[in-house]
Amino acid sequence: MASLTHVCVWSGNGWKRITAEEAAKVHPGGTVSAHSGLFMCELCGQYVLLTDGKQRVRYFKHSSHEKNKDCPERKSGANVWASYNSEEHNLPIRIIKINPLSFQFELGLIRAPIGTLGNNFRIEIKLKGFDGESFIYSKERLNSDKITYLSIGEKPAETYYLSLYNGTEKLQAFWPAEIKGIDPKGTLFEGESRKMLPYDSDVEINKEYYLLKRGYPYYGKLNSGLISHEVSRMRVAGNIWYLYSVCATEFNENTARFFLDYHCRLTEHPIILQPVWPLFGEGSYLIRHNQRKLVLLIKGNVSSVKTFPIAPIRKLSREPSYPMIYEVNCSDRQQLISAGRTKALQYTYFWKEPIGTKVPVPKVMVTDILGNSVGLGKTDILPKEGILRFDSPYDGQLIIGHRGRTLEKHKILANHILEVDSITWDINIQFYIGLDCLWEILYQKECISNSAEYEMEILKYIACGNRRMIPAPHSLRNVAISLKEYPKISEWIKRCIKKKRIDEQSYRRLQLVYRKVKKSEEVHYGLYGYSL
Repeated sequence: MASLTHVCVWSGNGWKRITAEEAAKVHPGGTVSAHSGLFMCELCGQYVLLTDGKQRVRYFKHSSHEKNKDCPERKSGANVWASYNSEEHNLPIRIIKINPLSFQFELGLIRAPIGTLGNNFRIEIKLKGFDGESFIYSKERLNSDKITYLSIGEKPAETYYLSLYNGTEKLQAFWPAEIKGIDPKGTLFEGESRKMLPYDSDVEINKEYYLLKRGYPYYGKLNSGLISHEVSRMRVAGNIWYLYSVCATEFNENTARFFLDYHCRLTEHPIILQPVWPLFGEGSYLIRHNQRKLVLLIKGNVSSVKTFPIAPIRKLSREPSYPMIYEVNCSDRQQLISAGRTKALQYTYFWKEPIGTKVPVPKVMVTDILGNSVGLGKTDILPKEGILRFDSPYDGQLIIGHRGRTLEKHKILANHILEVDSITWDINIQFYIGLDCLWEILYQKECISNSAEYEMEILKYIACGNRRMIPAPHSLRNVAISLKEYPKISEWIKRCIKKKRIDEQSYRRLQLVYRKVKKSEEVHYGLYGYSL
């Protein structure tokens, strides 16, 4: 058996290719198990073993206990590069309605040609391991021009089965019959979109992810470049599932190995698939265009770019240029183009259709806590209890600003309400779909004279409790001194210093107030917070 040739070892600030001969010099005696985590297969992202050399020269090989046995070198031998089947792509799964005691899931059906389907068409989604658990939807539930998210309940299944009744075989090219679901040993979701990451996905530092796992809690090491805390836990069929928020703050061996344990690769250059030409309209997993040829820009660690149905594809950039540029001849009206390694990691359907026609502007619903509609523009009337709720038929982005400076950006998922709280003076809120600003409001008051009222407003927020606690930073003493004109707030901070802990949200708000006070601006500065 030939040795694996795409094996890496951690060196300095990244994975470095190593041969079996080089590894044998560093580890001269005995088998080096895959469980040691020393050697990683670059193609499939799994740990491999180094043989003991008793029967033949020492070599790298895959372990028989690997869950994923799709590595190209396992199947075809050495001297191959990562590739995947162009017909294989997983439908998006996202986690929603997260609270401390529960969460739910949705399955996304990407846009498909459903116009000719009859009214008796049905979709059934079954869960592996949960007999009798299924979800049935009719044609009326589907969106004809964008992705459709369907509820698949609270139970995390390893596999979901999709059955189509009274339909057409063409839909199977868009909606596969078997969808990979939740790995009970650990599955990662992107923090903003809350979509499940495919096997071998790229992850980045300073981005939030959710880790969902079954059986026992995970205790993260806060001092090793990884921040984590428990978000929710829920009992399902006698087992407890834990949901954590995790974020790598440093690119080091500890954080790289953490994500590799959950089949994801920490990288500074994630895979990006971006159309360049012609003019196009963009949606979720969907690009609209009206030309026979496409030009795409591909970034990141990509080994294959494929099309389905198969279409001529030509690489325009020369090796080893970065990023890569491809030209694709679109022979079909619906053309799937994907980029990946052993799995399709990024994919998009390109629909050839007129894009010059006008479409109605999406309607964004903005209401206060009582359900009253809130208009756009400039106003000096704050919403009741400082709360606004946003609901949109499409995915969008909310941008919160203060006096020309951006404070926060948050994704809004289609047909899911995002609640923003603690809205006060000089806060500007904009709602975008794509590059279009569809709604904007500015809360502005000319002058503020009652500092006692301001102090009570801040104190009410920071003392509400029931949030994640962190060790009290040393900088809190400077904050307390700077806010001495607000004695109640200063006293509250001193109590936190004495207890040696403070909740994270309150600390962030106090930092904002501290910076404004240091600049000596005579304005009533508001505190901003949000919740989902």
